[in-house]
Amino acid sequence: MPAFCTAAGLEFKAPMFDLAEHSAPSNADEGTNDDSLTNDSKNISCLDVEKTLSPSPRLPYIGAKLFIMAWMISIMMLSIRDSTHPSFWLAYLTHWGFLVTTAYTIMSAISAVYLAMRPPANPGVLEGGVGLLVKTTWALLAIAVPAEVMITILYWVLEFDGTVEYVSVMVHGGGMVLIIIDGFLLSRLPLRMKQFIFSEMFCFFYILWSVIHAFSGIGNPYRVDDDRDEDAIYDSLAWKTNTVFAVVISVAVLLVFNPIMFLLCRAVSRLPPRRLCGEGEGQHHFKGQSPNDEEAAAVVY
Repeated sequence: MPAFCTAAGLEFKAPMFDLAEHSAPSNADEGTNDDSLTNDSKNISCLDVEKTLSPSPRLPYIGAKLFIMAWMISIMMLSIRDSTHPSFWLAYLTHWGFLVTTAYTIMSAISAVYLAMRPPANPGVLEGGVGLLVKTTWALLAIAVPAEVMITILYWVLEFDGTVEYVSVMVHGGGMVLIIIDGFLLSRLPLRMKQFIFSEMFCFFYILWSVIHAFSGIGNPYRVDDDRDEDAIYDSLAWKTNTVFAVVISVAVLLVFNPIMFLLCRAVSRLPPRRLCGEGEGQHHFKGQSPNDEEAAAVVY
């Protein structure tokens, strides 16, 4: 737990897409003479973006990413096709999450192919086109994984009616498994604490959309024939007829449930060993810093 808190604290001081791998001082470091640590350079291990997103052997890894991408796109198309009202498909949180997840798998596959064809000169630095590509992929992962976990839990706990269908299972759980495989096992991209803002913005904008929908008069085509609030997308977000409950649910999601989901996903993302730059590649040196100077670990790219 202390190591977890230390690494998390360092990530708050580091850039949003920090490649430096922060960790708590080891026992060996604690017994080391302070002067030697002060006078000598301090090395910070960095993620190798090429090995992380386009690892070797490339053919099976890229093939697996392309397969997952095609699978996700096919599920999304089937979900839209099977929808009674396709124009209302994107109104639901489930489909917002699945759309972002699909976008991540597309970017992950593109990144793998691009890095294989044009490997960066310095794999420990995010700059130029490679930097934009990696940052976009990383941001989508930070949104999609917590969203998929949250959507899966909410569906199977609150919405599941006993009917098991392929598309429904894949949209409410299957996509979560696939993105965890792609993001945390194939790519091994660790989530950073500052990236929580992406996940929180995703939830905030969906809640905002639910408010706009409720008072815009768009209506809900699935609720025309019942006596419920037909403007509400979900009963728990019935802003016109049950405003207090909708506010409580929204605040709970933003301040409790989503932060817990993100922290859980971040912890899981750090379980597989990261693919780091080799010695002399992408390592950063800090001279004249004490081991307690945590700001020395903040590397700006």
